[in-house]
Parts: sequence; structure tokens; C-alpha cells
Amino acid sequence: MEQIHVSADFIFGTMATDSRRLGYVRAELAGISHRYRMEPSAPKAGEPVRLFVTLGPSITADCVSVYYTTDGSEPAGQRGQPAPGSAVASGQRIASQWDTLLWGYAEEWMIELPPQATGTVVRYRIEAWLREGKGSLWYSEVIGATEGDGSVIGQPGPGDHYLREMGAEFNLTFYRRPRTRAYRVGDEGTPAWLNEALIYHIFIDRFHPGPGRQFADPPTPMGIYGGTLAGITAQLDYIASLGTTAIWLSPLFPSPSHHGYDATDYYSVEPRLGTMIDLQHLLAAAHDRGLRVLLDFTANHFSNQHPIFQRAISDPTSPERDWFIFTRYPDRYVSFFGVHELPQLDLDHPAARQFMIDAARYWLEQGIDGYRLDYTIGPSHDFWTVFRAAMRTVKPDCVLLGEAVDTADILRSYYGRLDGCLDFLLLQALRRFFAFDEMNASAFAVFLQRHLAYFPTGFALPSFLDNHDMNRFLWVVRGDTRRLRLAALCQYTLPHTPILYYGTEVGLSQRLDVRHADGSGHPEESRLPMLWSEAQDRELLAFYCRLGAFRRSTTAVWRGQRTFSHIDDHHGQLAYTCTANGETWLVALHHSSQAGSIPLPAGTWDIAFVTQTAEIVAGKVWLPAYGGAVLRQLS
Repeated sequence: MEQIHVSADFIFGTMATDSRRLGYVRAELAGISHRYRMEPSAPKAGEPVRLFVTLGPSITADCVSVYYTTDGSEPAGQRGQPAPGSAVASGQRIASQWDTLLWGYAEEWMIELPPQATGTVVRYRIEAWLREGKGSLWYSEVIGATEGDGSVIGQPGPGDHYLREMGAEFNLTFYRRPRTRAYRVGDEGTPAWLNEALIYHIFIDRFHPGPGRQFADPPTPMGIYGGTLAGITAQLDYIASLGTTAIWLSPLFPSPSHHGYDATDYYSVEPRLGTMIDLQHLLAAAHDRGLRVLLDFTANHFSNQHPIFQRAISDPTSPERDWFIFTRYPDRYVSFFGVHELPQLDLDHPAARQFMIDAARYWLEQGIDGYRLDYTIGPSHDFWTVFRAAMRTVKPDCVLLGEAVDTADILRSYYGRLDGCLDFLLLQALRRFFAFDEMNASAFAVFLQRHLAYFPTGFALPSFLDNHDMNRFLWVVRGDTRRLRLAALCQYTLPHTPILYYGTEVGLSQRLDVRHADGSGHPEESRLPMLWSEAQDRELLAFYCRLGAFRRSTTAVWRGQRTFSHIDDHHGQLAYTCTANGETWLVALHHSSQAGSIPLPAGTWDIAFVTQTAEIVAGKVWLPAYGGAVLRQLS
């Protein structure tokens, strides 16, 4: 496969580079920082809740007040006095600490809220104020952006000048305002079926055109290839053969684009993908095979061609004008990363919020089993708390998975608000070790230990090697399927649900890099049409079928107590044992261009699974270049 270049990994969002991360952190720490820190993170009935807040060096305050409600209304108050219908809790200063990064003192505060009954949604706002002064400062967030010059508008915070570099880089003006937070008491936990799941991710337009039809041949990958819902239904047996238990479908709403993340209607199916009847046939056939179906759902934004937005910009008196944040009506408004075609809904507005919740409820009522929630960090935690409670009333075992490209503590903050988040942090580590050779074995092992220990039990972190917004793994490793198999073995023997992106299992790659030579981004390069028949790599397909079956039949390998038994940076080797239900298994990963051996712990071992070949000789398992194996201890 001829390739011009492979670009460095780019994780979309504000955290993509060191300089952006530094600006983001300094801007936050300079003001009132909360980061949804609370104990317990998912409170039960009768448990008080402690909130933690940090006041940055620029915050002149000696009091912290939290105003809260338990009836769904908006909390309010000022300088320690709650508004009618709200209650107040006063903060306690617990520490003063020096912040060298900001060259000043920060203070840590704790606020305790009283216990509540199961099902109660507690909504709260945080205020800092000076007892002998006037006015106050409110906890706020940058909630979106417009086209601009790097400035911050709305209700700017004391650290916003640290965001200017990032804003100028993307020609954005950020919009900041105070925001209500929320939590729900008595979280019912993640549905059990997700723990056993193996998810197959399908980009509908690129998977299969349907029986008797051929893919179109548009001039660029931005065009329409003609994949349909009927095409997916026709291939359900193929999908199930991979060990799949759930399918994640790309957006299927009417949309002017090939990707569908810019819906113009949330209550129908894009005609080129099929009809509502086609969807019902797909759901029925999938459920008959024991397959769940997840839908990609974008609540944060939709198309500027959506009738609601068209009414908002054409009629200044339209009530729907308030569903959006206009900074200069009608042509400048908060949108997804300043993209004019993707206006962002103000989901803190009651009517806009109800619209999105009702739309999501509708598709659950049609038989959808849950959602992958696009750009989760756009809407507030308050929105997701209410959203999840509403979805559970329709389908108690529906699954809600967030797409949050952010720090680990932000991902963890969705515990009790969503069932989990796609694991972009593990994705980066897997690709750095197995694809880019930017991480050695010991660093990867330490990352795994710390990463898996950081998140609470029951919070799902589905893993993946690639997706529709980045270079495919096979493109990065220049078509070397040995390295793909090795990475997949590691992925499938880790605790959380694996996601397999369509085509990876048959050798689908790319024609060009997602970042062209001129620096422009083209994620559509990783969305080429599925390979079928003779075009498929049948050996790779057979491997993925075996791997899926192995994960489903040998749960101790990924559920067990994990211990690293061998780490060798020089030879790129890693081995870990997993013990559960009286069984002990060992996963051996040999990430090297030369064959080598990995020592086995004491005992008798038997080879149960290989990525290529393996042989036990004199207490060692011998593996070919980029080879891996799973062994079972017999005694």
C-alpha cells in the first residue's frame, strides 16, 4: 500500500496540544474551579453530599455559598441569602495552598448539602463573595464559541486571557456564563448487558448499499456512497459472527451532509438511508439475533437548515430565538467550534431542553436500545442528569455513552449522570504503544494500572483503536496486520467493552491521510466504503471472529484480578495475568520487529489463543515479530 505520509495523532478539541492544555488549566484555576468534585460521586438516599470548590488567586472572596433546589426549579440567591424556593449551604474553608503556575494563593472550600430521597434531582449554583465588599462572583463555564478574535464575552472570568492563544488559533470568540450543576440521588447503575457487550460501529452510508445494489463512486469521500439500513439488515449474520452483541449506528436523521451530525429533523430517517419501516425491520432482525442497537445522537447542535433555527433567525419575536445564544442577531451566534453551519442549542433553556429530551425518548419508544452521545462536554451536567432520568423512564436498561474528549477527572464526573464515556485516553495510549512507538512497555503498563484504578466500578469506558474522526489504525502502521492483531488482543483482554470500527476486521484502510499535506483536516478519509467478498482480508476476518468468540467465552481473561508478570522495554514485551473464578490466564504481548520469548510464571501453561503462532519451550512462550498469545494455567 503506497502512502505519502502518516500524520501525528490528533485528538479533536481544546486538549490537543500542550499549549492549549496549559491555557485551559490556567484559565480555570485562576477563577472559581469546581470540576464537579463531590463525595460521594453518585449519592444514595440518606447520604449527605460534599462539594469541593477552589478559589483562584484572582478571586477576592471570604465566603462561598451554594444555592440549591430539589423540585427542578432554577436555584438562585445572592450574598448568602437564598431566593424564594431555593435553599442555601455555606462553605467551609479547608486549605490555603500556593499555586506556582499562577503565582498566588488558592483556597480549597467544602460545602455540605443535606441528604435527599431516591430520585431527587439536586440543582445548584456556586457563589463566592467578600463579606465586607459588594457584589459577588459566580462559578461559570465557557459554554461555546462564535467566529472571532480570541476574546471572551458574556460574563468573562479572571483567567480568560489565558484562552486568547487558543481562540486566536481557531479564530474563535468564547462565550462564558454562570451555569447550574446537578446530581441525581439513587443512581440505578449501568445496565448489566453493557458489561458483557462487544460493539460494532457502523457508518451507515459506507457499510452496505443493500441487496442487489452497488456502492456509488463519488469524486471525493465527502460524497454519498449509498449505504442503507437495509444493507445493514442483510449483513446482520456477518456482524454477529464477529462476536458482536450491540451495533452503534452513525446518525440516521435527515441531514445535508454525508455524516449526519447536522440534523434537520429529529423525528424521521434520512431518505437516502431508508425509511422508518427499514429501521423497524433492522431493529426486529437485530433483536431476534440478540443484538442491541445504539444510535448516535447529537444534542449539542444541529444544522443551520433546521426549521427551528430558520424560524429563530427570520423572526426576532419567535420564542425559538431564545433557544440559541446570539452575540449579534441574526448572523453571529454560539455554534459548535464556531462552525456557522452548526448552531449550538442553549440546552439550559427549558423549551430547548425539553425538545431534545422528547426527541431522544421518541427513538427509545421505537425500539432503539441506547445512545452514543456526541460532544457530551457541550451540554451541561445539569442537562445530562435530567436527560438520563427521562430516558430511564422509557427504557430502564437503555445505555447512554458519552463522547467526551477531555481530562480523566471530567470523564469521571459523568459517573451517576451517564453510563460511561468512550475511552479516548486509553485510545491514545494504545496507539502510542502499538502504532506510533512513542511509549515503551513500562510506561504503557503503568498507564493501564493507574487508568483502570482511577474510575469507579460500574462506570463504563468502551475501548477502541480508531474511529470515524481519525486515521485508521491500519493506516498508521502502514498496513501491518500483525501490529493490528497485537493491539486488538490487548484491547479485547482489558476490562471494558471493546468497540470495533467497521472494516477494521477485513483490512479496510485509507487512500489519503486525514490530515492533508496543506494541514487541512479530512476525517472523511477514514470513512471509505466497506470491503466485501474477495476484497476482504479473510485471514484477518477469521482472527477477529476468533477473538470475539474468545472474549465472550473466556470472561476471566478480562474480568480477573490483573497483575503484570513481565515488562521488558528493550524488547517491547508486556505480560499480565488475570485470575477469576479459580482460573488464571496470562496475556503475552511481544511488540518487536524480531521474534522473541517471554518468561512464564511457575506452573503448567497451555496456549489458548494466538495472534499468529506461539510455542512453549523451557518455561517461556516464544512469539514471532509483533506476536501475542493468551495462555491458561493448568496447574
